[in-house]
Amino acid sequence: YTTDCRIRMLKALGYCVYGFSLWHLVTNHIISFALCEGQSMYPTINSTESREFVLLEFWSKKRSRLKRQDIVLATQPDNPSVMICKRIAAMEHDRIPEKTTRTHHPQFSDKFLVPTGHVWLEGDNRSSSYDSRDFGPVPLALVHSRVFFRVWPLSKVGFL
Repeated sequence: YTTDCRIRMLKALGYCVYGFSLWHLVTNHIISFALCEGQSMYPTINSTESREFVLLEFWSKKRSRLKRQDIVLATQPDNPSVMICKRIAAMEHDRIPEKTTRTHHPQFSDKFLVPTGHVWLEGDNRSSSYDSRDFGPVPLALVHSRVFFRVWPLSKVGFL
């Protein structure tokens, strides 16, 4: 190889490393997307006939700006290989919402306060959602991002 060819190869390699680094930074720390499946957030996300792609942002979590009614993507506490998309129904030190009528844990009544560093997650479709009513409060460390925009299907594009 000539010196000129080596320089071009090194530049190309540098651009590839730069591009991959930028892609990694953006998709892991700023904005990303996810496919939501299942009926637990119906009718907000996942109509019965299609899968829905949503955009995620990481700044709300990193800046401790999550709030009640935000839709989040989190690791399911009792099955770490599963990601769940749920709405924050209560923040730390809040009482569990009164509308929480079904729970498999007697200690989680409407008098229960969500512990420090936890949130209470519930699906919008209460009859078919596996959520905090089943597994209890979720540590904030398991919340990955906030869902803020639907990108697919095109007929439903918009902010959530």
